Amino acid sequence: MMVMGPQNDAVKIAVVGAGIAGLHCAKILKERGFNVTVFDKELEVGGRMKTSEIDGFLIDHGFHVLQTAYPETSKIINYKSLECKPFKSGARVVDTRNGKIRMKLMADPWRNPIRGLLSSLNGFLSFKDLLRIALLRRSIMKGKLEQCFDGNDETTLEFLQKRKLSEDSINRFFLPLFGGIFLESELNTSERLFRFIFRMMAKGKMVLPKNGIGSIPLSIANQIGDDNIRLGVEINRIEDKALRFRGEAHRFDLVIKAFSEPTDGEGKHVWTIHFDAPKSPLRSKHILLNGNLVDSRSIVSHLAVPSDIQPSYAPSGRSLVTATVVGDRAVEMGYLDEEAIEQAVRNDLGDWFGDGTISTWNTLAIQHITHALPITNSNERLTNLPRNGEDAIECGDHMLHGSVEGAILSGRNSALIAINRFENNSEPIQGPKKKV
Repeated sequence: MMVMGPQNDAVKIAVVGAGIAGLHCAKILKERGFNVTVFDKELEVGGRMKTSEIDGFLIDHGFHVLQTAYPETSKIINYKSLECKPFKSGARVVDTRNGKIRMKLMADPWRNPIRGLLSSLNGFLSFKDLLRIALLRRSIMKGKLEQCFDGNDETTLEFLQKRKLSEDSINRFFLPLFGGIFLESELNTSERLFRFIFRMMAKGKMVLPKNGIGSIPLSIANQIGDDNIRLGVEINRIEDKALRFRGEAHRFDLVIKAFSEPTDGEGKHVWTIHFDAPKSPLRSKHILLNGNLVDSRSIVSHLAVPSDIQPSYAPSGRSLVTATVVGDRAVEMGYLDEEAIEQAVRNDLGDWFGDGTISTWNTLAIQHITHALPITNSNERLTNLPRNGEDAIECGDHMLHGSVEGAILSGRNSALIAINRFENNSEPIQGPKKKV
């Protein structure tokens, strides 16, 4: 419970952007007693974390999961009240070697020793690779969480190669899994972010809320209150202490920017294709990884059936199947529009499950999400300490790293800066404005 500062209710603060970072920032400031208003040009809160309903299906804006091990996120999200349910640990992997399609289980031996032992005998990875993955896990789990952001800052690919993992294990397991998480197909993302995400996955669970990923920002917005949130407002100009919209200037004691400016090009982008299927194509509650991405025309990084985890995602007797295609892979393969993407995805899934099965699936939505994640390549000296804007206070995952945890930490950091500015006439010591 935060204690209200003196006369905070007289201080007017605008937060521009109703994504999860801006909402968390506004929530903290409101709890502190400030007069806060959140603005967003969209008609609903959430930013990239949104859920729509189509023909009785819950369609998230892109494929999303929550990581229960995120420390700051776990303080503000009540997984129980959102009725979250987990995917099975580990993954199934499409293995197309020797001209045959096989779905092999890569179980987590720490959580399911028996299945882990059996999966080590299915020939998908060598015993040497399994041992090296075990050593990798042990080293990343050691020490404090912040240590994940210390040391070398090479690419994820270079990090895995230096751990002497085979090319086969990298291409068939790490590439489809982490390429899908980082939304890039070369594993150029900083090894620091890889170490952090790997640790979170090893420690926690991947879960889905009952009412879709959009229920998370909605739960925060409910704590702020409708009277403090203005949607459908296109801001024409942002100043340090004013916003201009609808032809007028509106004065505030402080304006906090909670969104990233669009950049040239698409940046990290992703295609997500959602299907209505008569039944689930998977036999277990795992994510299915494409172990055939390298040196092939295959395009799908991974596939999930959210309704296997949360039946609320689909009407009774139907299944929601979601396929993810990383943007740079689509460009490399020359698939640049919805029609081409859908056909390429159906070709992949037809190989895996049979053309007869796939022909019964109806396409619910084809989403092309641009600027889906900030770019966090190697040699950027990525830390776990959010940056602040060069001039104004600014928050969002682009100020740290592309994850719910990054957005939450950044929102909290911006709120603390504002609190110190008005209550103590000073600002807390921040990380470097540029990654050094």
